[in-house]
Formats: sequence, structure tokens, C-alpha cells
Amino acid sequence: MEPTSPSAVARLAAVQNHLSIQPCFHRHAIHNDKPTGPADLARERANASFKVEDMTEVILRGKENVEAMSLAYQMIQRDPDLRMREGHHYDLTRAEDREQTMRQIARTIELKKEIKDPRLRHALFMAMAFYSESYSMRMYVHDMLFKQALMLFGTAEQQDKWMDDIENWRVIGCFAMTEMGHSSNLRGLETTSTYDRTTNEFIIHSPTLTATKWWIGMSGETATHTVAICQTVIDGENHGINWFIVPLRDPKTGRLLPGVTCGDIGHKSSRQGLDNGWIQFTSVRIPRENMLMKWASMTSEGEFTPSPNPILSYATLIPERFTILGGSQVILGHALTIAVRYGAVRRQGNQDEQILDYQTHYTSLMPGVAFIYMLNIVDRELFDKWDEVAGFAQTDAGAFMREIPDQHGVSAGFKGTLAWYATEILESCRRACGGHAYSSYNSIAGLIGDYGVVTTGGGDNVVLMQQSARYLITALKWAQEGQELVGSVSYFNNYKKILSSSKTSFQDHRDLLSHEFVVDALTWACAKMTTELAAILTEAGKTNFDEAWNANQTELVRLADVHAWRYFLILYQRGIQREKNTSVYPQLRQMGQLMSTFAIRKHLDLFLEEGYFDGSHAKLIRQLFLDQCKALRKDAVPLIDAWAIPDFVIKAPIGKYDGNIYPAYFATVTAAQKSFDPPAYWHKYAAPLVNAPRPGDEKKNCKC
Repeated sequence: MEPTSPSAVARLAAVQNHLSIQPCFHRHAIHNDKPTGPADLARERANASFKVEDMTEVILRGKENVEAMSLAYQMIQRDPDLRMREGHHYDLTRAEDREQTMRQIARTIELKKEIKDPRLRHALFMAMAFYSESYSMRMYVHDMLFKQALMLFGTAEQQDKWMDDIENWRVIGCFAMTEMGHSSNLRGLETTSTYDRTTNEFIIHSPTLTATKWWIGMSGETATHTVAICQTVIDGENHGINWFIVPLRDPKTGRLLPGVTCGDIGHKSSRQGLDNGWIQFTSVRIPRENMLMKWASMTSEGEFTPSPNPILSYATLIPERFTILGGSQVILGHALTIAVRYGAVRRQGNQDEQILDYQTHYTSLMPGVAFIYMLNIVDRELFDKWDEVAGFAQTDAGAFMREIPDQHGVSAGFKGTLAWYATEILESCRRACGGHAYSSYNSIAGLIGDYGVVTTGGGDNVVLMQQSARYLITALKWAQEGQELVGSVSYFNNYKKILSSSKTSFQDHRDLLSHEFVVDALTWACAKMTTELAAILTEAGKTNFDEAWNANQTELVRLADVHAWRYFLILYQRGIQREKNTSVYPQLRQMGQLMSTFAIRKHLDLFLEEGYFDGSHAKLIRQLFLDQCKALRKDAVPLIDAWAIPDFVIKAPIGKYDGNIYPAYFATVTAAQKSFDPPAYWHKYAAPLVNAPRPGDEKKNCKC
């Protein structure tokens, strides 16, 4: 007999290993009365390197806010008009979801009038935003888009007229910007507002099918008014886009007003509780005073004064895009809580390991955990600045005009870069939960659907990244002309000095732990790319500019991405300085260092192409990233616990706080099954198939 080859022996051993009884079989099949999940999560929490309560106070901005948020969650859980009354959220029909969402809004508006503590009022809104994405979006459309348009574009007199009704929902508003054929390409919008001198009115009209206002949240069934952006036509001449308040429905009957046609978009991939709709205007007349006239205006004598800068028409989109940071925290907070807890509870492997201990697992989740903390810190920095700039709109028009370009550039780049990465994190969370994430009852599929609109809604990310790149190239030109730049592009003031060095001073991995070192590297990359792309576009000239832009489009988008990560890291570092005296500052700094390495690693190809780093640097960067993810994995469960999202809000049994996930998952599935009897279609379609006669049955049953 010939001796068995070593390779054959190895294959037999592998087969035997696959067929052998694994530790997880013993644990679940034989000792099912002792699930390991609760003990695993308890151990993870006991080994935390920080106090979870202290981190929660950083996330929610203080102990008082933590207490208010806890009370708000309790109010939701106990109030039948705020919580799900029965069944599961993902089993609601579209009509049921719409009714529930509007019921929740009506109840919170009622409670808002009764609650005296402003901190609790805000906490109730935030808690409801975590509880229901449809609720959050309906409130967002009314409070952020509709109301913000009035605040930015309306005069003091117009604000006095409308604001009380808006605040108290006697007027329910929506935001009619996007059109069927033009999305958010404002210059291409077709809806017109034509001034009639004889009646001192504007006539709002949708001249074509593609002019139909499309995807307008709250217009499908609910809104009584809209702010519509229209091409302004006076005496046959187009004076560009302006904003107009247009009534849509009779507030007493809910019926559409003459000349207004609104319909529902229909079934969407998610957010069924939000009534996205479409609007067509057929010669709808509105008073001249319904034109928002802070910047552009029309006198009663018919004299039109244009806006001092066309960019002002985009101003309301800036805070909308900044809200991506807050909305992403909600969605990612849910998804990462589910994925991390499941990873700590689920065991599989030769030694029955927690799957969260596998390198491929923790390297896919830990950057996401760090990222939501960065979103939280940077969110505050952005809105502190935006509130200052928005205040200038009321007090100092010159300062407002100076600040708006940088705010627009930052908002465009952040919306693109951060939303793209958030979608990657969501997919990582789905994969990290295996097949169980495909169940709607474990929430992640719904969260992915909820977030799906973000990369295209409010401006397609690819377009926004090009807007950011265009701003960078323009800012470099200003610097070359001797202007002093501020904000996110202030580094262009020293672009020559930055580019005088073409290779890094990188010595070992400790350099990458320095915030200043990483920012300097990204600054060099931004300056290098901007100067090269600007030179290409300048050489193309006006005649061939569009062709040159298109030929370099992917590089322009990459430039905007590098710039956004650079400024994101700067704002995070600035923000955590406020927490320097807290007990959790080391963890905040650790997460910032991980994401600094992540940003360098993400753009490693650029640095290698330009010779700024070499192969040895790349190896060090990749290894440091792995080490940092492994180090942060030790605090994975406490870090997501700090977001303090209750189980009833998460709505995912595999993400339960106590770790006893399988009984909860099975109970959720069986509770949704109303009957174990065969469905009606079984008798209609399945029974004839399974009871069809076999060949030869006729002879067996023959009585002849």
C-alpha cells in the first residue's frame, strides 16, 4: 500500500475538524439554560477603562441633559400617543405609519406647551428623534427647512407675521425646492413666479411636467404652506431664483386650494411615516408680501432689488447639510449599538471565541465607534460657528457675506465625505451581524433604508464635492492675489511654504499619534492637489474649461474628500479641548488618534503617488491602524453603552442591553406570526401541486 501524502493527511484533518463537535454545540445544545451573552456583556462592562456615565455626560453635554433625556425616554415609553401601541414598527402599513407619526407630532406639540423646563422640551424632541426616523424627518422639514428659510430670507416684519403660527403648528410647512427634472440644481429650476403689476401679486406656475416639485416632505398629505423657490420673472425678464410662501391646503378642511395639486410619492425604501409628495402650481396667485425679502425685495411700486450675492439663495441649505452630523449620530448610534453588542455575545470558532475578537470584525467596527464620537464633538463646533454667522444675517450683513462662502464650502464637503463614510459603516454593521441583520426585526436593514436618501437628498454628494473643490480652487486664487483667508482654507495663506517640502519627516509610528503631524500631512496633500488642479484648469481657459473639469472630476472629488477629513480632524481636536479636564479625555484623544490614522490610510495612495511617503511608511501606517483598532476594541461595549439608547428605542432583540438575545429574538418573530394555520393561498396553489396524481396512479385505482 502506498504511503499517504502529507497534503492528503492535511485535507483529512481539515475535514475531521469541520465534522467534529464544536464548543458552541456543547454550550447551546447541552447547556442552553446558561446563555453566555449576559455574562459576556457584564465582563465587557466590568473591564471598561472609563466610567460610562462620565462619557454619556460628554455626549449629551452635561449631567442635567442626561437626566432630562432619561426622563424623556420614560415619557415616551409610558405615553400611548408617543410609543408603539401594539405590534412591531416594521409591520406597520404605510397608512398606519403616517397616522402614528402625526399622532406623535400632535402629542409632542401638546406636551411642549405644558412642559416648563426648556431642557426637558429639547430632550423630548431628541428622544423622539432617536425613537422614530419618520417623526424626526417630519419635524425637521417643518422646524429646520421651512422655519429656517423664513429666518434667513424673511424680513423682521415677515417673521413677526408668520413665526408664532409656525412655532405652534397653526401653519404646517414644507420646503419646495427640488423638481422632477432638476433635483436640487437651482439654476435649472423651472417653476416661475411672475409679478403682476395690476394686482400687486406674484403668479406661481409649473410650466412643464419636469417643473413638478418632487420629493417634498410633508406635501403629500399634511402641509398647509410651503416655501417654494422659483425663477422670478418681472416684466418678461428673469431675475433669478427667490423664495415665496405659498398656501397649499385649507387649514379647516385639509383640501387643496385652487390651482394647487399635491400628490403622494408612494412607497419608498424607508421612512414610510413621512409623506413625501409632489406639487404642481397652476397660476396660483399670492400677495407680493409673500416673497421673502430680506436680501432681494419688491416694493409696492413694483421696483425690484436683487440679492447682493446669488450664493445667498443657497444659505438655507448650509444648516441643512450640517444636520447630517446629528442625523448620522442617531442612525449610527443605533446600528453600532446592535452590531457591537451582537459581536460581543455571538461566539463561534475552535475556541468558541467572541466574534468581536476577530481582527476582521473589530477593524470593521471600531473606526465607526470612533467616528460617531467625532460627529458628536464636531457637531457642536459647527453649529456654534453657524449660529454666529446666522446671527450676522440679522445684525451685520457685511460679516454674513464674508463668512457665507467658507460655510458653504465646508457644508458641501462635510455632507459628501461624512455621509459617504456613514453608509460604509452601516454596511459594515449589517455584515457584522450576519444573516440576522437581514431581518427587519433587528433594525439594521431599516436603518440602512432610512439613511439611504442622505447621499443624494439635499444635494447629490458628487455634485457637492465638486462645489467644495471649486471653492478650494477659488480660495487658492484669492490667496495668490494677496487676500488674507480665514476658516477652513486659511492654510492657503502659506501655500508656498507648505509646498517647499515634498517628503515627510515621518520617523516612526509615534509621529502619527501627533495631531499636528497628521494635519500637516493632509494640509500638504490639499495644497499640492489644489495647485496642480488649478494650473490644469487655468491652462484650459474658458473655452475648454468644462472639458478640463470633467477630465479631472474624480481628482476634484478626491481633493474635496482630503480637505474635508483634514478640517474634520481639526474641529474634533478643537472640540475635545473643552473636555480636557474630564475623566474621559484620554478615550476621546485615543479615538481621535485612530481616526487620524484612518484618514491617512484612506488617502495612502495619494501620498505614495506623490512620493511623500514610501513603502516602509505605508507598512507602519497599516500596522498602527490594526493596533489602534485592537486597543479600542477593549472598550467597545462601554463606548456604545455611553450613548444610552434604551432597548425599546433600538427595537432590535440581537442588540439587547442584557445580552440575552436569542429568547428575545425568537419571541419577536413568533409574536409577529398571527396564525400557524396554513395560509389561504396554500389551498389554492400549493395543495393542487402536492396532491397531483403520480404516473400510474390511474391504473392502481382502476376498478375494472
